[in-house]
Amino acid sequence: MDEEQEREVIHEVERERQVERPPKVPPATHSIHPDVVAFVKTGIVPTASEGFSRACETLDVTSAAANEAHIWSPYVLTTTDFQKTIRSSNKMDDYLRPVMWVVSGKRACDDALVILSPYEANHLLSEIRSSDMVHLHVYTPRTSQSMKSCDDLALYSIPTTPTGWTPPPLLMDQLNVFAGQLYLKDYETYIRLCRFLCVYTKDTQDEEGIEVGCDGFILPNYRPQHLHGVSTFQTTPLDSLSTLMGIRRNGMRFAPTHMGKLLDGRLLPEDDFDDVGFVLPLSCHDIGTDDTT
Repeated sequence: MDEEQEREVIHEVERERQVERPPKVPPATHSIHPDVVAFVKTGIVPTASEGFSRACETLDVTSAAANEAHIWSPYVLTTTDFQKTIRSSNKMDDYLRPVMWVVSGKRACDDALVILSPYEANHLLSEIRSSDMVHLHVYTPRTSQSMKSCDDLALYSIPTTPTGWTPPPLLMDQLNVFAGQLYLKDYETYIRLCRFLCVYTKDTQDEEGIEVGCDGFILPNYRPQHLHGVSTFQTTPLDSLSTLMGIRRNGMRFAPTHMGKLLDGRLLPEDDFDDVGFVLPLSCHDIGTDDTT
């Protein structure tokens, strides 16, 4: 007996993924500015030096250029060699160097954090080891909840930092944002960062007459008293920060993270910070500073 069968076939769309890599461009020639060498020896960042610039100014050649760069701290700095990765005047979104090596020192009488390139960290390592004025810290931004925060810069230091030393919280907040950190250390850090960015949080809910934008940015004329000041953002910095996070994540999704929610104008409750991360301990044999970019 012949049987006739009729089947419903679901047509599936076949997709072939093609990775579009950035075009090849000639790399920049490495160099160490004399002021960087002087900083390692003295621990003081020279004023008006061409060898250093604010970290946010490094983004001027990217799509995440800050529109109010003067608001960001002059004590979170990058070196010239860290900034220059390619010999091109085009946008450097695909060639932005990651933050791995941070040197703590002074600028005038205040603490300063200077981000070095791997080339500089490698060639200045002997001077840093023998210096009593600066400390080289291994740093990595926290990009998953399972990672422990490096906000204390205590993961590994050369030479060892004094007992009880911690970097200034305001400087670490800005360093973390520049490096592309996605998860904040605790709720206090979240409130402090929101106040710096003039973003609406739960502690301002009781304030009257506050008017905020769709991204949570509090407009200048409607801010509570504790957010008033000469050096505060007049326009929202969240658009450029969202672009920066996208560059740091190479297009990967970050909306469910702490920074993703903050930049999306969503309030974070305190129980979002109850997780405890972990990090593998480093030994001196784990430290390598060979520069491949």
